[in-house]
Amino acid sequence: MGIENEILNSLPRLSKSKRKVAEYILQNPNKVIKMKIAQLAQAADSSSATVVRLVKDLELESFTALKIELSASLSKRSLGNKSYGDISANEALDSIKQKLLANAQRSISETVEQIDEKEIKEAVKLLNKCKQMIIFGVGASGLVAENIAQKWSRLGYLTIAENNLNSLLPKLVGNQADTLVWLVSNSGESPEVVNAAIHASERNFPLVSLTRRGDSLLDNYVKTGIHTAFPRESKYRIAATSSLLAQFTAVDIVFYYFVSQNFSFNVKLLSKSYDIVAKYKKELNYRK
Repeated sequence: MGIENEILNSLPRLSKSKRKVAEYILQNPNKVIKMKIAQLAQAADSSSATVVRLVKDLELESFTALKIELSASLSKRSLGNKSYGDISANEALDSIKQKLLANAQRSISETVEQIDEKEIKEAVKLLNKCKQMIIFGVGASGLVAENIAQKWSRLGYLTIAENNLNSLLPKLVGNQADTLVWLVSNSGESPEVVNAAIHASERNFPLVSLTRRGDSLLDNYVKTGIHTAFPRESKYRIAATSSLLAQFTAVDIVFYYFVSQNFSFNVKLLSKSYDIVAKYKKELNYRK
């Protein structure tokens, strides 16, 4: 994992003073590699002691080691000529296309690089034990919930994708042992999703979460969590593109691994799912 990703992932659990230094490093890596500790502390409106503590939190031997890691990351980025970018006023269409391509490639590659094999295996173990799934996410995460529901429905699972807490809560009243609840929230802090986790855990539902890396409220209630790379997005998250791509990528990885673990059986189910839909479309065209 690159040093910038390490810093991004650490942001949610850093103190306010350390976060100021970390954010300055992320925003000004070219400047930081030429600085001394005192200079960075002054530029980030912090103290030298805070810079040293941040370096230790990142499990680096020294400030020099941090600068070496940053330099290597910048060199790798310049070779690919790809960096995160957001749109600006009256930007040329070609520029927007190139930025979106670079952002998509980075988001997907960082998630693939950082995905935790142990997390995936624990989630798949729970998925193998259930026959029904309730998937919950609000806003952009609701789209991911629908994607999960569509994928596992092709394997014969009874899946329900919800994006409204009022509709979800009644479904959590009677726990059935074969029903899993999958909660989706990029930040892991969404009040609706955290509330859903509280109610589901109180009723002993098997739980899986999908969030970005870093400590979150959702982690307090869900033991089996899948974590994506910390998305690089602008302050206003115009389309939540990076987080969505990271989440969709993680879901695909889980699904493909799930299918591969019982390949012959699952491929037959996928084939039957395809055949029944194809048959319906053929009959529909015939009627026309």
